[in-house]
Amino acid sequence: MKIFKTILSILVFTLTLSATAQSKKMKEKAQEKVEELNMQITAADQDLALSEEQKEKIYQIHLKRYQELKSLRKDDGDKEERKSINKKYFQQMNKDVLTKKQRKAKRKGKDILKNKQ
Repeated sequence: MKIFKTILSILVFTLTLSATAQSKKMKEKAQEKVEELNMQITAADQDLALSEEQKEKIYQIHLKRYQELKSLRKDDGDKEERKSINKKYFQQMNKDVLTKKQRKAKRKGKDILKNKQ
């Protein structure tokens, strides 16, 4: 019985550690997406940079998107379902968080950054 408890404890610890590492990776990816978006916007107009409140909202949207995509992968979702999820969250971000001027600057900034490379 003692061996069983020990093995069970090790298993729980390993699973917790694995989940934390994946969660940390998702958080890092979400933060990178926020910075990438801010860079696209500021490439066109420095005055339109994301506010801290906008950064937090966009970060949360990306986290939710990554979590939904992760659960879709577990359920063997197809490419169309992934596209649908991405579209839903990007529309939410564009509609609910970014201003009209920021959306314009984002499109312009993407082109500017693409041409620099």
